[in-house]
Amino acid sequence: MNVSIRLATVADVPVLAELRHAFTFEDPAQPVEPRDDYEGAFAEIVGAGITSGRWTVWVAEADGEIVSHIFVGLIDKIPRPIRQDRWLGYVTNVYTRPEHRGRGVGAALLDRVTIWAAEQHVELLLVWPSEESVGFYERAGFSSERDPLVWLRE
Repeated sequence: MNVSIRLATVADVPVLAELRHAFTFEDPAQPVEPRDDYEGAFAEIVGAGITSGRWTVWVAEADGEIVSHIFVGLIDKIPRPIRQDRWLGYVTNVYTRPEHRGRGVGAALLDRVTIWAAEQHVELLLVWPSEESVGFYERAGFSSERDPLVWLRE
């Protein structure tokens, strides 16, 4: 299997929407009532995010088909009068098609993301992993040594 990694483009948005749908409904605990405006809302937010640079989306392709992806949202840090990194990164929507799991595709994609983040002066990448994916992120160097304080709307 030949896998290549590249940045997603706006032309990839329909496939990314299909993968997001598959990812969501792979979890049997998800509500079964789909939203009527999903494809339009996804295309609007992700298309605009890719175009503006608000979202950087990395995809892995095998034989010309997108089989895995990772979304990274960059958050500007407020400048200080000292040298510092420019961004915080929010990692989300990490998914590999089931038939391509266990082959190192996701690990290669995450490795590319961390290399890119270092090159872009991203101070940290933040992710909310599922219980099953904690080891995946730990193998890539993620840790929870310093937990942020979190406010959740009730």
